[in-house]
Amino acid sequence: PFCVVDLVFAAAVCLMRLKLAKTLWGVDDAPFVDRWDAMFARIRNEGFDAVEAIPLTFNMNPKMFRQCLDEHGLALIAQVHTSSAFDAEKGHYAYMTSRDVSVHKSSLSTLVDVAQGMGAVMVNVHGGCDCWETKDVHDYLQHAVQVAETKGITVSHETHRRRILYSPFAYRDCFLGDSEVARALDNVRVTADLSHWAVVCERVFGMPDSDAENGVDDWWPRVLADVSKRAALVHARVGFREGPQVPDPTAPEYRGEVDAHMTWWESVWRTRAGAGDDVAWVEPEFGPAPYLWALPHTRAPVADLWRVNADMAKMVKERFERTKLP
Repeated sequence: PFCVVDLVFAAAVCLMRLKLAKTLWGVDDAPFVDRWDAMFARIRNEGFDAVEAIPLTFNMNPKMFRQCLDEHGLALIAQVHTSSAFDAEKGHYAYMTSRDVSVHKSSLSTLVDVAQGMGAVMVNVHGGCDCWETKDVHDYLQHAVQVAETKGITVSHETHRRRILYSPFAYRDCFLGDSEVARALDNVRVTADLSHWAVVCERVFGMPDSDAENGVDDWWPRVLADVSKRAALVHARVGFREGPQVPDPTAPEYRGEVDAHMTWWESVWRTRAGAGDDVAWVEPEFGPAPYLWALPHTRAPVADLWRVNADMAKMVKERFERTKLP
């Protein structure tokens, strides 16, 4: 029979709540400080608990940005890009400027300080470079663990193209290799944006049509299990074999891709609930062109980006409510 402690623990595990973050990527009002108040009000009214933004956005007016967040009861997830740079005179943002490990380590430390200065609850990192050898990735992540522990904030590393976790195989070599260093990285958290892996590998793991065409990826369950163990944030965008973003997740022709991604996200929720997490952070993260398809010549978008992310949020809520957590 259950004792009182068992019942209390079981109740705590089963009460994991879904929290939704709204990306400011591609939001028309985000670059205009005078529109922030109305923008944040709308985001909160639509049921979001946080926004994700890069320093380029909130550094336009940090005090005002923080004030608007507080007034509307929204948390901040800071997205940072190691070795990025902004040229104010030219108005040009360079996403990555270096391949040097030491530069990325130093950049990470600085950017985490910036995020903490804004009161971020989490730092989502596009870190390092896809060209690095595994030893370089380990060097960088060991530094990242020290930064997270010293600063006392969750630093989550996104499975993003161009960066260290750009493919499931790079991920496997980093975390599941038979080395002392790999085993010492248990505390590394990740942001599961698995849409990137679908396009990198040109297949959707576990989707029946994809398996019928490509064969079954018997290595995938082990990688997914490790992602699920580490995930601090899910980026809920649906990829397909030729791109990181389907044009509309409600379209019936992409039902197989949507269901496959939902199954991956369910794995995260179940695993993290079993580990005792009381919150599941999920962020619908469909982005603007060229992620969002556009018509040739006119560049008119084929779908309304705000609506697409709102639809994804609704679908995530429904799936989360149906998911049986431990």
